[in-house]
Amino acid sequence: MVLIEYKGRSPNISSNSYVSPLATLIGDVTVNDNAIIWPGSIIRAENSKINIGEYTTVFNGVMMFTRSQKSSIHIGRYCIIESGVTILGCFMEDYVQVMEGTLIYEESSIGEGSIIINKSQIPPGLIIPARSVLRGIPVEPIREQSRNEVLKQKDKAEHYSQLFIKIKEQLPNAQSYLITLPDFIKLLLKKEI
Repeated sequence: MVLIEYKGRSPNISSNSYVSPLATLIGDVTVNDNAIIWPGSIIRAENSKINIGEYTTVFNGVMMFTRSQKSSIHIGRYCIIESGVTILGCFMEDYVQVMEGTLIYEESSIGEGSIIINKSQIPPGLIIPARSVLRGIPVEPIREQSRNEVLKQKDKAEHYSQLFIKIKEQLPNAQSYLITLPDFIKLLLKKEI
């Protein structure tokens, strides 16, 4: 992995997390326990802090960067950030799923247990209530999730993290960063691990 100090601040990565050697982290980035950062992700905390919570999975090619001191990024626990998402600044609570190709602008807030559907856009300063399901450019609400649906999201995020740990344990000499997302999903669906 590429870890770059910026203005005296270096990434802080929990020993219980996994960051791919093909990911890049710059500046004041914190990766907490059991978080997984996949290849091609670029996480740049040059102007403000980025915090990635426990059991959160950041899939391939996610871009997070802070463009000003007002654009810090806080990703809660048990979140799933899918491939190709760009986050420029937000406060994201726990159990959130952001689907592929979504763009999130500064000073937005995403409530607990929300789902943002593929290729959506969250404008600057938007506050999304807990358990919302949204889509569109800009996002519009589709429906509200039940508490049980939110708990299923938590279970899925935890399962992604635990599955990756099992892969590392069963294949200790394998280079885990070479496992592709499609292969990972196949293993997940077949429940071979």
